[in-house]
Amino acid sequence: MRIEQADTSPRRRKTAELAVVGDTRFRFAEAVERAQYKGSTPMLDRIGIYGTLELSWDEMPQFLSELDQLLAVATDEQEREVLTTVHRLGQRCGTDRNLALRLVGD
Repeated sequence: MRIEQADTSPRRRKTAELAVVGDTRFRFAEAVERAQYKGSTPMLDRIGIYGTLELSWDEMPQFLSELDQLLAVATDEQEREVLTTVHRLGQRCGTDRNLALRLVGD
């Protein structure tokens, strides 16, 4: 998503959705849950199945590194596909301070 903020007030913050990755079969969620809380994915540990997490451009290097770990152990092509798509969005967000990645649970 693109973040537009005229000043430092969060009340004046506006966001515009640029891209969406659907996880209708919960493949991303399952991959994240398998990796969580084992001591090697602190960024992924912050993702809640029912919550929303917004990651800024400066958090992308760590997030992408942890996604690489998930990609290395993906269980099938469908899981690899959704992880790769999220990874691409993360790469895009990491190159622009005005972009963020929002992960939305159920």
